[in-house]
Amino acid sequence: VLTVSEARDRIFGVVLLNDWSARDIQAWEYVPLGPFTAKNFATSISPWVVTLEALEPYRCGGPPGLETDPPPLPYLRDDSPSRYDIH
Repeated sequence: VLTVSEARDRIFGVVLLNDWSARDIQAWEYVPLGPFTAKNFATSISPWVVTLEALEPYRCGGPPGLETDPPPLPYLRDDSPSRYDIH
């Protein structure tokens, strides 16, 4: 079993992924069929991988008082800073 804190030791880096939707097609086909093929229009991925080591200076905790509802299951909880402020 892999815990959330152990997962950081096994993740090399992160990429950006964009799941594109064709909103004009989606609006047209929604009436007779519901959202169908416009949702699978295209997917693109960034051409680079950013290592977790490079992101470490930007790692921070969440805003004070931020609570999730419902709370994560016990095996998904992690009290260490798990967000990144990169702007």
